[in-house]
Amino acid sequence: MRFARRGVQKCVLVSCVLLMFFTLYMLNEQPQNVDKSLTIEIMERSIRSAMNRGECRQPHLPLDNPDIMKFYEPVNKISCDSEVDWVMCEKSICFVKPEISAIHGEIICSYTDIIRKSDYKARFGRTVRIKEPYVLQESDFVKVACRAESGQRWHGMAYGIRDTVQRPVMPNLSANLAVLPPEVIAQAQQQMQDLPTSPFYNVLMFGLDSMSRNAFMRKLPRSYAYLTKQLGAIVLKGYNIVGDGTPQALIPLLTGYTELELPETRKRMPGSGYVDAYPMIWQDFARLGYMTSFNEDLPNVGTFTYRMNGFDAQPTDHYLRTYYMQALNILSGSSPHCIGNQPDHLVMMDYTKNFMLKYRDAPRFVFSFHGGLSHDSINLVGAADDDVHDWLVGLKEKSLLDDTILIFMADHGNRFADVRATLQGKQEERLPFFSFTFPESFKKRFPQEYNNFVANRERLSTPFDVHATLMHLIQLQTPSIDEIAAENNYDNTINEPKTEPNQAKDIHISEMARGRAISLFEPIPSNRSCADAYIEPHWCACLNWLPLQLNDTRYEGILLKAANSIVDTINGATTERRQLCAPLQLLRINWALRLQPHREMLQFKSNSDVDGFLANMNGQTVIHDEMYQLQIVTQPGMALYEASVTYNLHQFSTTTKLSDVSRVNQYGEQANCIYERDPELRKFCYCRD
Repeated sequence: MRFARRGVQKCVLVSCVLLMFFTLYMLNEQPQNVDKSLTIEIMERSIRSAMNRGECRQPHLPLDNPDIMKFYEPVNKISCDSEVDWVMCEKSICFVKPEISAIHGEIICSYTDIIRKSDYKARFGRTVRIKEPYVLQESDFVKVACRAESGQRWHGMAYGIRDTVQRPVMPNLSANLAVLPPEVIAQAQQQMQDLPTSPFYNVLMFGLDSMSRNAFMRKLPRSYAYLTKQLGAIVLKGYNIVGDGTPQALIPLLTGYTELELPETRKRMPGSGYVDAYPMIWQDFARLGYMTSFNEDLPNVGTFTYRMNGFDAQPTDHYLRTYYMQALNILSGSSPHCIGNQPDHLVMMDYTKNFMLKYRDAPRFVFSFHGGLSHDSINLVGAADDDVHDWLVGLKEKSLLDDTILIFMADHGNRFADVRATLQGKQEERLPFFSFTFPESFKKRFPQEYNNFVANRERLSTPFDVHATLMHLIQLQTPSIDEIAAENNYDNTINEPKTEPNQAKDIHISEMARGRAISLFEPIPSNRSCADAYIEPHWCACLNWLPLQLNDTRYEGILLKAANSIVDTINGATTERRQLCAPLQLLRINWALRLQPHREMLQFKSNSDVDGFLANMNGQTVIHDEMYQLQIVTQPGMALYEASVTYNLHQFSTTTKLSDVSRVNQYGEQANCIYERDPELRKFCYCRD
């Protein structure tokens, strides 16, 4: 009996040990997966809510609203105090400027290539000391030190587009045409008469951080006028964000997925990988023979490097991050918003134009995204209006737009300036500037797709739709011999090259997410709702929000409960960092809104005819939850937060999701203690020290 008891004790002990190890494994290895799947489930529950299913009606946001305009003021152009740069590069050739030689006589320069090692480090190549022009080979970027015969010296940096990038092999369709019947070849040749000079259309995307559609028109009036009146840009008036901040705007646009659906890349998560795992759209273009470039300033807060691990391999053929990283060290004494003698927005625009010029004989995809002027200021970007206008004119005059689809865009509206504290400012944040400009040959070659795009300019659209549009563009341009043959009842069995969408491994999305993206080359339903477009109510700009009086006795109790729910949610997020982050307390409520579902949505019962053309409006939808939006001030720190709160009408309880809480004033140095340790908490943490 004693032995039996010992055996039982051993089994219990072993079981406890195994259970302990399993628990530790689940805690240490699985949390990010559980967290992400649960977050998606909560988000989709919100998206599916009845209040989110009404037909989208865009809000009326006057351009000259006095409540908004009082925050706008003119600014001077960016002035860089450094000495004029001695050296510049054109394409791959770097040389001393003629006017500098005229002043200082013979000049000998030492050139040292700046070579990327990672997204965070670079190394220097061999230094070459010559008086002749220098040819970029190992890098697009070079450190330069010059000495004139007069004894004067200059040091700085230069950038160009090196010659040594291996060009991808482009699909060859001529062999396929050769084996087709004469009538099919004739039709194909007729269709190709209006093709661009290059086999494919270039894609040039240029973005500005934190620019709503209205803010773009206010602060960049010359650029807006040239885009719309001279270039014929189509501005998407119903373009709506799908999440908070730049990553949640750009990741769906570039991959077609949300960050939660993609492989884990956050620095703070154990076992997380590089952003290389994301199926970036430029990879799909590269497989068609496109040369590619991705450029972003503000390297310390980069979209894929601030919270995430960044890229292991260089993501595109040409990549400006290395230059901006090294400029922080080599030219650390530069004036604000300058790299040496050049404003940094001009650096990006010039590098982008050089890329387009360098590869005139190849299709190009470039995405340049600039945030230095607009991320923290609603006014400073106005200093670049003339420069942006002149850059667009230069692209046109050099015929760089003849075969190019130009996408000028922003990620979201301003999130931090005082204007964001107004109701219209809150709505404008959700409606960023987004435009497409098509060359004439595209309109002739794809008239139906272009007409659909024009019709969609007023419809609700999202970053998911833009990604689907770019993928549709690839499909439109891929070899269409099969389609031509099919039109002629010809059975084409040629094994022609295909372009399959770039698919990241281990990505699983819900059934609800599968129908969220519609190419803008296809008709978008006029009655599309935010639920259809996969937009949570908190981010949906086209819902019917009713302003509430804070002293209305019908809502006082609910609003206080909702405000405390927001504070509790924030404090819950910082609990594990309580030794660093002080708990917040509610100071006051600035304003509150109550979501009013569209009357037609509540009355819709069913279709009253078999074809679904007519609606039976005799229904009375029962609402179980109400949604409120509040702006509150917390202490210590006077933080300004906005959040959506769900109020259950049966349990009289409130629920706030952390992802629905936005910090709308700058936290400055308040979060320094958490900045490196847990950057995702920076907008919620007020450091004790």
